[in-house]
Amino acid sequence: MDNRVESKPIPTNWMQQINQLFDLCFHHTNASIAVIDLQNHILQVNRAYEEMYGWTNDEVFEKCLKTVPSYEVDRVRNIHSRVIYQDQAECYETHKLRKNGDSFFASMTISPLKDSEGRIFALVEVARDISSRKMEAVKLKESEERYRNLVEHSPEPIIVYTESVIVYANPAALKLVGAESEYQVRGKLAIAFIHPDERDELQDQVEDLMKAEKPTDIIEKKLVRLDNQLINVEIRAVPVEYLGKPSVQLLCRDITHKKVMESIVRERDEEYRRMIKLLPEPIVVHQEGIICYINDIGLKLLGAVMQSEVIGKSVTEFIHPDFHEIFKERVKSVEFADQYIPFIELNLLGLHGERIAIEASSVVLHKYLERPVIQTVLRDITERKTAEEMLLQSEKLSVVGQLAAGIAHEIRNPLTSLVGFLKLIKCAPTQKIVEYTDIMLVELNRINSIVNEFMLISKPQRSRFEDKNICEIIENVVSLLQPQALLHNVEIDFNRMNGGVHMVKSDEGQLKQVFINLLKNSVEAMPGGGMIHIAIQRLGNKKMLIKLKDNGIGIAEELIPRLGDPFFTTKEEGTGLGLMVCYRIIEAHHGSMRIQSKLGVGTVIDIELPFVL
Repeated sequence: MDNRVESKPIPTNWMQQINQLFDLCFHHTNASIAVIDLQNHILQVNRAYEEMYGWTNDEVFEKCLKTVPSYEVDRVRNIHSRVIYQDQAECYETHKLRKNGDSFFASMTISPLKDSEGRIFALVEVARDISSRKMEAVKLKESEERYRNLVEHSPEPIIVYTESVIVYANPAALKLVGAESEYQVRGKLAIAFIHPDERDELQDQVEDLMKAEKPTDIIEKKLVRLDNQLINVEIRAVPVEYLGKPSVQLLCRDITHKKVMESIVRERDEEYRRMIKLLPEPIVVHQEGIICYINDIGLKLLGAVMQSEVIGKSVTEFIHPDFHEIFKERVKSVEFADQYIPFIELNLLGLHGERIAIEASSVVLHKYLERPVIQTVLRDITERKTAEEMLLQSEKLSVVGQLAAGIAHEIRNPLTSLVGFLKLIKCAPTQKIVEYTDIMLVELNRINSIVNEFMLISKPQRSRFEDKNICEIIENVVSLLQPQALLHNVEIDFNRMNGGVHMVKSDEGQLKQVFINLLKNSVEAMPGGGMIHIAIQRLGNKKMLIKLKDNGIGIAEELIPRLGDPFFTTKEEGTGLGLMVCYRIIEAHHGSMRIQSKLGVGTVIDIELPFVL
């Protein structure tokens, strides 16, 4: 079989078909095309040209370089002349003008157009709008310049490598590896600066990074400098594009000094741990409210066996909710103190929910594994609190006994009235019975009120702090003591200053016991009668002042410092425990009590308590 291509005669209308094909391509291509004569006059443009520039074919026919800005005219003429003279196409980029005056960036291709004899008779100009591409290129260049300026002046060492080869290192990185010039590191394998024992691990991490396309975590490695010195560094690898290629940026930090200091601190910290581990008092170390260490005796106090049962948990988990606010305020105050702050009483919660009475004092340690922490010393005062409660109850019973005569007298009066009215009712007309009954109810309510106050004082109660109006507490006490005061010809004047509501966080029963003790002492100090003044006012330090003043026999100045000592008393039948209990109760309410007295003049007692806003 003959494989030669058989020549066929050319159809007579071939030129017509070619012209039709050319015309189809000319008008339907997306590229702007213009045919220009050798004098730079436009002969014909396609539809894409009209859309790009805004001029129609008729508007630009035989016009010269209408789309060329004035500053580009000479350059374009030279390019056209060069294409004609060299008989070859040329490409270039330039600014072009639209009909509305807007300028844009275009990619141009100028090609010679020849006749059947090979002579150039025109030029074909093909244009494409590349404004978007040029803008992206400008932005990319600006971004690269910003990046380079940023990393050049960064104090942190930065190395960029592409396909495992270093292509950039900033001055800080050169200093890190002991190089004087970028040429000493550029072109080297990045992994070559990592200690041989750690290279494979780092390589695996970087490969994972390239797959995940997200930064690695900070990792510690040993780096080998150009002088063979070993240093410790922290490295974070970040995927980036550098010069158009996927690359890895290494952010490095020399931690050699830090590692040395950590080693020293660890040794010192171990000594500290060994020291407090053996101390006989419970010690808790906490940071930002989280327990980071507790010694053995502290574990025992909380009912724990293992440190893992406590470490890592919030301190407030082991503090009774009633004391959370006190604890938070305590932490704030201790942060600004350079020494142990005084002990305060708190209630802890053991692991099994048991309530533990303690007192705590804290101090800031500024160097505990390079972090400031708070060290709190605890003291178990459960036994002491039990003894104090027994003492408090004993003192209550003593007060009840001493008040019994006055109370009996106060109750006997309304009882006498009740008996009398009952006799009257027997023979009274019906309309008088209602009147007598109302009077009897008033007297019964008076008896009930006195008995309730009496029971409140004598009944053993667990401390319960609530928001209470101190004025109402004092009024109730004054009402209770009024009979005894009248028996001694003593008048009690209670003056509410700055309004009538002064709220305090308090145990009502305990505060009543304080004022009963103090007022009873004042009454007994005025055997011939006298006056007791009580006044309340707010101070500027979020506290209120309760002032009790009498004109009794007074106390010798040299004895005042001993007031409140157990079993010290200035009365023949006193126990010396009443004032001690008062001091303890006021301290438990975060307040203070001060006594001033002068023989033959009288006594002034100032009590300060924090008020509730």
